[in-house]
Amino acid sequence: MFRRFCKRLLTPPLVVLAALFIFFEEWLWKHVVTFMAWVAKLPVIDRLESHLSKLPPYPALILLLLPGLLLLPVKLAALYFMAHGHALAGIMVILTAKVVGTALVARMFTICQPALMTVHWLRRLTDWLIHIRNTLYNRIKSMPAWKSAVKLAHGVRQFFRSFRRDGLRRRWLAIRRKMSRKPPDTQVPSQFP
Repeated sequence: MFRRFCKRLLTPPLVVLAALFIFFEEWLWKHVVTFMAWVAKLPVIDRLESHLSKLPPYPALILLLLPGLLLLPVKLAALYFMAHGHALAGIMVILTAKVVGTALVARMFTICQPALMTVHWLRRLTDWLIHIRNTLYNRIKSMPAWKSAVKLAHGVRQFFRSFRRDGLRRRWLAIRRKMSRKPPDTQVPSQFP
């Protein structure tokens, strides 16, 4: 009874948190892949990537895990900062490590994906994670709160688009008209008769 109550109480917020985390990861992944593709146009990086794309599956998998292992000391340093009263510095180090790690893993996965998908258990794991992500997305998108939030976000986006497109120009023209007008001659009434 209590277990079922806790499950009903805790499942929706945990699903929302998990979905927000996944949305952030995907948003970061998409933008980082675009940035890393731009960086990959450099001749040195291009040659390195051509060698990496020829790796066999298991060395490619080890290479994919390497950024996480390399960033572990950085994350421990961030925890050290936070433990010694430098919380903001620690948070900034963790966020930077997260972005850099995601960038490296995203690019390496893109390069090594054909070799990696030949590993049966990794392909099954990837398919399972994609299935979980899609299930979470569908669950979140079916919630009334999600629909309201999307409607609100769309309204805010439209407001700022229309303001930027029309409103700012109209306001600027109105200010210029008011500034160019001559002020009317006003006589200040005398306080003494």
